[in-house]
Amino acid sequence: WPQRGGVSGSPPREERAALAPPNMGVSSRHPGPGMFSVFLKAQETSPTLVLRHAGIGDEGALEVSRFLAFNPHLVRVDLTGNNITSTGAMHLAQAIRQNVVLESLVLRHNALAEGGDDGLRKLCEAVRGSASLRHLDIGRNGLAGSLAAERLGDMLRGNTALTHVELSWNPLDPAGGQVLLGHVTQNTTLFDCQLTGCGVAEETMLGIAQLLKRNRAARGADLQAGPYRVAVLEAQAPRVLCPHAYEPGAATALSRSVDIGACDVPAPGPMFREEPTNAVVSGFRTAELKEKLLEWRRVRLFRSQHEDTNDVHELLEHLDRFQAALDEEVEELGKVRTHTECVTRGYHDRVMRYQFEVTEKQDLLLEAERERKELHGTRQRAAEELKLQQEAADEAVESLESLRKLIDADEARSRHDLAAVQFDTRACEMRLAELTDQAEHGARENARLRARANQLRDGIVVMRPRPIDAVMI
Repeated sequence: WPQRGGVSGSPPREERAALAPPNMGVSSRHPGPGMFSVFLKAQETSPTLVLRHAGIGDEGALEVSRFLAFNPHLVRVDLTGNNITSTGAMHLAQAIRQNVVLESLVLRHNALAEGGDDGLRKLCEAVRGSASLRHLDIGRNGLAGSLAAERLGDMLRGNTALTHVELSWNPLDPAGGQVLLGHVTQNTTLFDCQLTGCGVAEETMLGIAQLLKRNRAARGADLQAGPYRVAVLEAQAPRVLCPHAYEPGAATALSRSVDIGACDVPAPGPMFREEPTNAVVSGFRTAELKEKLLEWRRVRLFRSQHEDTNDVHELLEHLDRFQAALDEEVEELGKVRTHTECVTRGYHDRVMRYQFEVTEKQDLLLEAERERKELHGTRQRAAEELKLQQEAADEAVESLESLRKLIDADEARSRHDLAAVQFDTRACEMRLAELTDQAEHGARENARLRARANQLRDGIVVMRPRPIDAVMI
């Protein structure tokens, strides 16, 4: 049943931190661009490649995909916290299609949701078609909503190899949880699915938990399946598992340890055997010697009652004294062993607590870094908008200034034209007055001449005689 957000009763996060595999591949410190291929070249025969928080980005993911594609040795790849986006996911998807031995892929604390949906879609398609991949961790990648849940559901529905999937802290929301539940119903091989912090409804998580329990029961796996652990080394000698280690499904091939020998101790040798031998001093051996001495004493007394047996008594006293001292030493040794076990247990507890705290702090740092990037992006966008508004304001001021100059020029030109019109008007008025005077003078002169012409006509008529024909007519 679900515990702390998981849907399959997985162990607490402290035990996961204690079981976290060491960096057996490339160091987590980010190499330079020219050295990255050299690092990968040196890992050609290694079964594990660990590049946690190395800052390789999408370009590094491309190099890793080329390294992974046809590598016959690599069974586990950990690319936690490398700012891999949708582009890098597409590169890795191509490598997964070509690789036939990879069992575990960890892409936790990346940004697969950035850059569109194509990266997640191709990655899910590649995982769905992989026959070797058993474990996929894509927690904290910003995969949100029903669309991402649909991609993941299609991957689970069509896959017959995956047994462990980590989806924690992706905001799938209740709707996405329902989509995921519908697809998990058709899956019969998934044993463990972590959904901590995904915003999935409790009823949905219970439904998924029941389906996972059904799958484990049908496959004969441990009902308390926990984090996936893949074998990368073969033990060279008999080992005894540390009592503080978590052993989910130790009888199945699906729970092989990632770091065999990390918390193992050598098997007990002869010095720890419970049955004594001739070479080991013990209470049983002392009692046997005392019985032999007493038998020897009885034999001697049987032969002669006057025979001195003080040496036997001295030997018995020595044996009792030495056995008492030995018992005290054994008791002290037990106390020391108990104290050592307590100290060791306390040390392991502190180590797990510190690892858990370190993991929490790393999570907080990653969240803070992501928030810082978001704030930086917001500030850049605001600065760009402010710059655009400033440029628009400057352009408006320049346009206004140009318009004002144009208006001033038009006004000056209009004033000049008005002055010219007024001058022409005055000249026309003066010319009109002049012409009016000339017209009046011409009219008077015409009237005078007309009158004179009339007088002359009258005089000419009086002085001319009338024609005879005109009179007869």
